[in-house]
Amino acid sequence: MKSQIVASECNAAHFPQNSLSGFHNCLDQNIDGIEFDVHLSRDGAVVIQHDTQLNKQITRDKNGDWLQSTGPALGDLTLDELRQYDIGRYLADSAEAKAYPNYQPIDGEKIPTLDQFLAAHDQHVNKPTLWIELKSSPFERTIGADPEQLLDKVMAVVLQYDLVAHCILIAFEWDVLVTAKEKYPDIQTDFLTINSNYIRSTLKNQPDADPYLLYGEFEPRKHDKDFAKAIAAAGGDWWGPLITDVTPADVEYAQSLGIKVNLWNVESTQQGIEHAISFNADALTISDATMLQRQMRLSK
Repeated sequence: MKSQIVASECNAAHFPQNSLSGFHNCLDQNIDGIEFDVHLSRDGAVVIQHDTQLNKQITRDKNGDWLQSTGPALGDLTLDELRQYDIGRYLADSAEAKAYPNYQPIDGEKIPTLDQFLAAHDQHVNKPTLWIELKSSPFERTIGADPEQLLDKVMAVVLQYDLVAHCILIAFEWDVLVTAKEKYPDIQTDFLTINSNYIRSTLKNQPDADPYLLYGEFEPRKHDKDFAKAIAAAGGDWWGPLITDVTPADVEYAQSLGIKVNLWNVESTQQGIEHAISFNADALTISDATMLQRQMRLSK
């Protein structure tokens, strides 16, 4: 089976992550899918960024100076205020710069909006699937967007451009995807998962927090600790596990339940790509989608 190729954060190995330049390049390359992350600004605009707060490794202020610490939450700034920042390159020696040595810096790149992305998609001859990650978390309620408000704002833009058939909503917070299916039954949903130890490692200020809070009403412990079964019960279309958390047998089992599988964090090396392809998953999400696209062409 040929897996769909999904460009993580708009092909972040080659362009500034979650950038309009990267999005345009993915359209031009006709990559199967483009993944990106959405939040709400203080004035309700749907903006594209990975983190809930401005990332000091990729963000410079209007004077061109790098942020010295993690910046304010996106939801605390208006769209005009967010557009004062430059996200066009990675800080030298940062984790991003080391991970993506072949990326193309583009000074002057601004934080984009969902409207900009969907307008570009609407006008382009190629029509890749848009994998829209709703960035909400029960562990970040004080700084993150209200999940249902974020959902409704996103879907308003999707419906404006009549792109429901070209979009998949993805999220680690499952309840918002259950709500999406109830309110917008034609939209596809991808239920993301990651191992509990990783979640705990990110919650240093909340050591007693239960990692399974992410999964809400249909959390897997209510379904024999079976993620695929839980997602099927929740009415999901896709399961999106971290690739290192699953085996090919897990993928095959989920597919037998009618759940498609999108493996994310595929390693951008030839060995990593060959390993990912062997899973026979329905989709593979990777930061260097160009490499995966080339490898798949060669393997035909």
